[in-house]
Amino acid sequence: PPVSSAIKMQQQTKLPLRLHVYDHCPFCIRVELALGLKQTPYERIVYGYGDKLGDDSKVGCYDGGGAVLTGKKELPVLEKIGPDGNREWLKAESLDIIEWMEAERSDRFREKSGREDLTAFFATDGRFKVNQRILSRPRNLKLTHLKDWSREEDRAYAKAKYEKGGFDYAAAEAGDAESQLEMTKLLEEASILLGSDTSLYEDGVLGFDDLLYLPEFRTVTVAKGVEWPDRLRKYVVSAHSKASVGTYFDHQVE
Repeated sequence: PPVSSAIKMQQQTKLPLRLHVYDHCPFCIRVELALGLKQTPYERIVYGYGDKLGDDSKVGCYDGGGAVLTGKKELPVLEKIGPDGNREWLKAESLDIIEWMEAERSDRFREKSGREDLTAFFATDGRFKVNQRILSRPRNLKLTHLKDWSREEDRAYAKAKYEKGGFDYAAAEAGDAESQLEMTKLLEEASILLGSDTSLYEDGVLGFDDLLYLPEFRTVTVAKGVEWPDRLRKYVVSAHSKASVGTYFDHQVE
């Protein structure tokens, strides 16, 4: 009967959830957007990027002294706390967390469209992602007001990790002005990908595509000098605001 299911829903939204995140991590933000848009309350715990999170295989990391999560250096992790205050379970991987969340509710997100234009635009080796990395990686290290980057070890770990993967910080800073210009053009293209003013879908309702790609736009908001088309900026700001998730528009780095 509808009444009992309404009560059940109410109980579910009150279940204590703890979300363990990095503020700069798109996968973490994806989960925060999903929880926020569905008005599911949670406790947010942010970690330094150099915290090994109980994973002793990680070189150059420190023990942040927090509770052991999965034993791997991976976030987000959603933690369910039982009525007695003890942990009931942990769930890692952003898509698995969202899948669990969806199964708990009757109002699911609009499903992923599989649009090829979106897949191509956000491809790992595509121009958007290449320029996003050039613009955001050096700047992120300057956001020392965030827990992610507050310790020198956090910044050193990130730099060593990405340099090992072939990223060149000096080249990124040298090519920054050029990347700002290219990103400005790319965001004009992205504006056309919107299905409506408020979503990637034509009916304007935020769905799974938005959960996948909004965090990618958020990463670029750190870069001062990139010009955003009005429509795209409004979409990014309003969607994050609906979910009570911050962007970096107010903390941009030169």
